[in-house]
Amino acid sequence: MAESRFAELKEQEKQARKQIVIESALALFAKKPFYEVGMREVADEAGISPATIYRYFPSQEELFNEAFIQDISAASKEFEKMLENDGAVGIEDFAIKFVEHLIENESTFQMMTYLMLKDNLTHPVMGQFDSVTKIFFDLFATLLEQHGLARENARLYSHSFVASITGILMTFRNHPLKDRESARDHIIKIVKITSSLYSNQLLGG
Repeated sequence: MAESRFAELKEQEKQARKQIVIESALALFAKKPFYEVGMREVADEAGISPATIYRYFPSQEELFNEAFIQDISAASKEFEKMLENDGAVGIEDFAIKFVEHLIENESTFQMMTYLMLKDNLTHPVMGQFDSVTKIFFDLFATLLEQHGLARENARLYSHSFVASITGILMTFRNHPLKDRESARDHIIKIVKITSSLYSNQLLGG
């Protein structure tokens, strides 16, 4: 019994230290692009040696993935609240909130696109990334069902919709002919048009 409790305590301490590393990485991502943040810098922020950080994250990719998952999982709670009342949330409202979250949380969007586009993700990282992106596919599928779309079609349309929104943001986030605020306004305008296509054509709104 004592050995079991000791092992449990050691595991809790390990997870607590791992969480400190993740929070240190997120703090740095808030200051500059995540791809400019190295493992040594994260270790310094966490107050540990560079060698120690690899006990918790064997690779930089795994650290990025864990940080992304925590960040987007926390955000998903807000979207879940939007769907608590059946039919109360419009497709446009959901879409604007989704894209605004990504605009306001630049590091989250950067990590998401990195994980989307990178070749040869390790199996654990790919599995974790798939599970967290599934959250938003499921949320939007639920929203479509609330607006009357048959369940067998909702998942396919949710894939199309989420891909459309992220594609819009990728295309116009750093538009060379617009300042940042103008680019944001343009993105929101296109997101509204896209949302109307789903509302009017798919759901008969």
